Amino acid sequence: MTSNKKILAIIWDYDGTLVDSRQKNLNVTRKIVSKILKGNPSEIPALSSLSNYHQANIKAANWREFYKESFGLTGEQTDNAGRMWTEFQIKDHTPIPLMNGVEDVIYSLNKYPQGIVSQNSRSNIIRYLKGNNLLSYFKDIVGYEEVKMERQKPFPDGLLLCIERLTDYKPGVVIYIGDHETDVRCVVNANKILSEKKKDIKIVSIGAFYGFNVDTSDWSVLPDYKIQSAGDILDIVSNFQNRHIFLKI
Repeated sequence: MTSNKKILAIIWDYDGTLVDSRQKNLNVTRKIVSKILKGNPSEIPALSSLSNYHQANIKAANWREFYKESFGLTGEQTDNAGRMWTEFQIKDHTPIPLMNGVEDVIYSLNKYPQGIVSQNSRSNIIRYLKGNNLLSYFKDIVGYEEVKMERQKPFPDGLLLCIERLTDYKPGVVIYIGDHETDVRCVVNANKILSEKKKDIKIVSIGAFYGFNVDTSDWSVLPDYKIQSAGDILDIVSNFQNRHIFLKI
């Protein structure tokens, strides 16, 4: 079975998985919404506090739904918000810390091709990784710009694109690490397409819940693994690697 084969690549989500960008994203979102709606964004419940922002964001299927449902934006206004995102991110200088322990995990997994699939801007992610001397560890980065607006996660297009680039569809296991139900649904959708295309690849999902209280009781799908510490990723990878070595003997 594919699950017994070696790990081909490690793919990460960005916001909430590699970095804690909640405060910066809240600040940026307030500015974007204020510009579009011409009002005080703090009067919108989802933008009134960091906790409210995080809870509203984590419950939305994707950023477009988040903007429409939480702020009452039209489809056209949401498109405009997406186009404004990178510019406002660059202008905002709120510090973004790496998630605790993530840097060591990235270093430890360096023998595997690593990638990022995110609904954030690719150029924004690259800029951050360069500034933290981490860009060389990632062989591919897929941001929202490379995927049609209507095909963002949980549609699997971005994840499949990254997998193709990193693995050339060789048989094996790909691990995708994310913090949101949308990430898990994306993995399920991608696995379905890979199966239909007779690709001998299995994507395993890891729910990265380190540092956050995430209620998964109403999720339609759950990750294959849940972790509370970034270091747990190394244990999961080690278990897969040891299983592969054992089967080869």
